[in-house]
Amino acid sequence: MATQTPEIVNAALATWLAAHDEVAPDVIEGLYVVGSVALGDWTSHSDLDVVAVVADPSDPDLANGLAAAHELVRDRLAMAVDGPYVAWGDLVAPAMAVQRPWVLDGEYHVDGESFEINPVTWYTLHRYGIPRRGDDPSAIGVAHDVEERRSWVAENVDTYWRGVGEALAAGLGASSEAEWGGEILEWVALGVARMLFTFETGDVTSKSGAGRWAAERVPQHAEVFDRAVEVRASPGVVARDVLERCVQVTGEIVAAITGH
Repeated sequence: MATQTPEIVNAALATWLAAHDEVAPDVIEGLYVVGSVALGDWTSHSDLDVVAVVADPSDPDLANGLAAAHELVRDRLAMAVDGPYVAWGDLVAPAMAVQRPWVLDGEYHVDGESFEINPVTWYTLHRYGIPRRGDDPSAIGVAHDVEERRSWVAENVDTYWRGVGEALAAGLGASSEAEWGGEILEWVALGVARMLFTFETGDVTSKSGAGRWAAERVPQHAEVFDRAVEVRASPGVVARDVLERCVQVTGEIVAAITGH
């Protein structure tokens, strides 16, 4: 899928690469854009998701250099550039829990595991990734097994999205507010829609694409998904009853994927 990269994103990527090359020359061997940019759904309130490739991400000296580069990026960019720093060998093996430097919400980490090292990210890189440094993703041999993606989705829905739906229900129950921030609807409704899309089709799609697909796939909840797509494009508030229906459809999707 050919995607036109917004100029603001091109400028941010150039700044990101320049900062790393300045502080840690020759360290960044590959840089690939994934996420909403690669899927043609980037908005002005989106983060920029990447997968960066270095020779040895377990080297503590290299991690220190990446930390210094990240500070430069924070000084020079208002936009968060998120994602893991991995080795080429990580990409050709099934995505698994490994400790690698990573950035989330603009914060650099060297402890714990990066959520973005998962089968869905690997597949997105393989099929839709946009190279900014390094070979075309199709030439790398990125691991991408459809059953691994479906299995990962089922586990993620069971261990994460089920709790998100329950937390939203509890929040609504504890408040009498008539209107809520639309970002809540966008996050939950489009998040579970993407999970269902990948589980059923084996492919990945953007948040907006998943919302439009889900409106047809689950027509009795089309209003929820249509409104979620609207507030993604133009942030605003949503009515309480829309979020209440979002809780319902989240539970239905969780049950459909997990069987319980």
